[in-house]
Amino acid sequence: MQLLSINLESFRNVELVNLSFSTKRVFFLGPNGQGKTNLLEAIGLSSTLRSFRKSGLEGLVMEGKKQSRLFFRFQDDSGEIKETLLEFREKGEKNLEVDGEKIRRFADYLGNFPLVCLSSRDFRLIRDGPSERRKWLDTLLSSSSLEYFETLKMFHRSLRERNSLLKNGGGDRELDAFEQSLIPNAHQLFQLRQVALPQLSKSLANYYQSLSGGKEEASLSYKPNLEMADAGDYAKKLSNERMRDRQFGSTRRGPHRDDFEFLINSKDARTFASEGQQRGMVLGLRLAEFDYLLQATKRVPLILADDVLGELDEVRKANFKKLLPLEAQVFASGTSFPSQDEQDHWETFHVEAGTFSKT
Repeated sequence: MQLLSINLESFRNVELVNLSFSTKRVFFLGPNGQGKTNLLEAIGLSSTLRSFRKSGLEGLVMEGKKQSRLFFRFQDDSGEIKETLLEFREKGEKNLEVDGEKIRRFADYLGNFPLVCLSSRDFRLIRDGPSERRKWLDTLLSSSSLEYFETLKMFHRSLRERNSLLKNGGGDRELDAFEQSLIPNAHQLFQLRQVALPQLSKSLANYYQSLSGGKEEASLSYKPNLEMADAGDYAKKLSNERMRDRQFGSTRRGPHRDDFEFLINSKDARTFASEGQQRGMVLGLRLAEFDYLLQATKRVPLILADDVLGELDEVRKANFKKLLPLEAQVFASGTSFPSQDEQDHWETFHVEAGTFSKT
């Protein structure tokens, strides 16, 4: 994929901007707080309608305006032009169109414009709780597999219904009925994650070895809340713990409690990895994400790098630049170029107070 142009209206601190891109290496340069990350966030929204900065969509509309409009022109790997319109309104309402046609089912859109975002906020994947890691994994696998997206959606729908019954004194027959949907979808999620995480771990290991100069080993370890040889395992667990679930008013076991951990030389990275090693691991994970999306969607994802290159030590910085896929269009931001000899390698836009000027 290649982003040819972007038009923004009333998006955060950007009142109006029309930018066209002629290369695969684009850099937004300027002091902090001027709008560099806002522009990258807008590009990121074109892929999954999710912000890489926070979970919700509040605050996207410029203060004093009723809506923001984001218009993108993409060229896919076959040369076909696709135009995407994304509108956000004050109360969180949104409208999505591709080539003038309104998209009503998110499943019809997800995966068509793959993108990977590298951000200093990625630290939360190692340091925060399991929910952040599950959210990342679910977004990636949903973006690359309609089967995963639909299974996840049906699982959470059944989970909400079961939890509602548990809280409101639902009888065994009612619980049995909703578990008929919950159980097979739970097992399917477990199987799909069990396949995907070793693939991501292998790719992470390769990238991290290159980033660290071969001095250290990185990997991922799947930590399912419940091992399931088959769907019957989950059925037995739900049956055995139904009384306790009623007391808590929620389903306490299942894939909604899954986790995975980062390992550095086979040890928990949260405890044993230095800050520099953790930075390298999350960058390696994002490059593994690129490989996974490329293989699954057969489209070359865009790469966003939000002020991360300047945070690496010199060894990892040099190695990271070598690992950037040549076929990928990269949008990066920073208060300065990663190194003095790089300026000529980027199509550069200077950013100041929400305005963008090509230099």
